[in-house]
Amino acid sequence: MAQASIPVDLFNPGQVFACLGFLEAAEVLLGDVRGRFDWTNDAASRFELCARGTAHPVREALAFLQVANVKWLSPNPQLRERDGGETEIVAGISASAEPKSPDLPGVLRGRHNALEHELAFGFWADGSGRFATTFKKSTNGASSHVRLSNGLSAIRKMDLELAVSDPLNQVARTESLFRLDPRGVVDPIHGGFSPDSLRKGAKGGLDMRVATYPLCEVLAVLGLEHARPERIDSNHFAYSVWDHWLPVTLARAAIGASLGFSRVRRFVVEHMEVKSGGDRKITQVTEEVTA
Repeated sequence: MAQASIPVDLFNPGQVFACLGFLEAAEVLLGDVRGRFDWTNDAASRFELCARGTAHPVREALAFLQVANVKWLSPNPQLRERDGGETEIVAGISASAEPKSPDLPGVLRGRHNALEHELAFGFWADGSGRFATTFKKSTNGASSHVRLSNGLSAIRKMDLELAVSDPLNQVARTESLFRLDPRGVVDPIHGGFSPDSLRKGAKGGLDMRVATYPLCEVLAVLGLEHARPERIDSNHFAYSVWDHWLPVTLARAAIGASLGFSRVRRFVVEHMEVKSGGDRKITQVTEEVTA
């Protein structure tokens, strides 16, 4: 078994979801994956994972993301991804009786060790009734296809060896992503200005962009495919981290609830619509203190 360890900010839900994304990717690429969080040094928490074989599981996951392509899945030829994403017709793929383009699920496909692999995503389109974060809603007209394309384009330009040691803190200049990482979002009310307004202002506007973290966001999307945080109410959800080695099937459950046999830390997130009908933004993350 090969083991890897990366820094993680436990107060950043995007980073925690991305750790689950690493487990999902490594399970598909390598198999027999286990993962846990280590907060022995609370100022420098880590996520640890191991997988079958001798290959470094984080490096293998990142290498796959650098070559993977997006394919969108549709139940009929008349329904296509609205912003130019390549669409495949798969009968019965939609959970909705009347699906729309922004709701299409997709897959990341690429070659790894001479074999074709794919990772599914589209937790917003499963129709299961499970709580789904609403951070994938359209922002300034950007569909899920555009957001993933933005993230993957930035990932392809990254130095793989540099990213392996600290993937969730790799900064890039991108267009809109999924807002799962609160570091990539500015609330004009609290920030005092709007980068979008400055950029789109009069001719010669100031092109100011907030730093984004595409590896964190893309992996968070993959991590939420088979898992959910715990829904508290319309403006709050909670997620948990654990310190025992768990296989991916148990990790999916542990992110939203305590399993009863591992030390757990639970964090409550406030997320609100800053603009009516727009994306939700994470405004506060607090740890729940238990006796």
